[in-house]
Amino acid sequence: MTKNSKVTVQEKIDQLDQIVAWFDGDEFQLEQATARLKEATKLAKDIEKDLSAVENDIKEVKQSFANKSDT
Repeated sequence: MTKNSKVTVQEKIDQLDQIVAWFDGDEFQLEQATARLKEATKLAKDIEKDLSAVENDIKEVKQSFANKSDT
């Protein structure tokens, strides 16, 4: 994946799922756990931010339709 390509929310969720599965899997190594946890935390925050932006977009669209129906 190139730097210019944007990672979708679904791709971030899939990455987070993979990290969580790693913690439960046979490849788990305590030495890597801190780095994986930090990565998971960053992904979770990014997902939350992305979903918040989508929610705001939806509210704006709903408001614009409400304003059009009032006229």
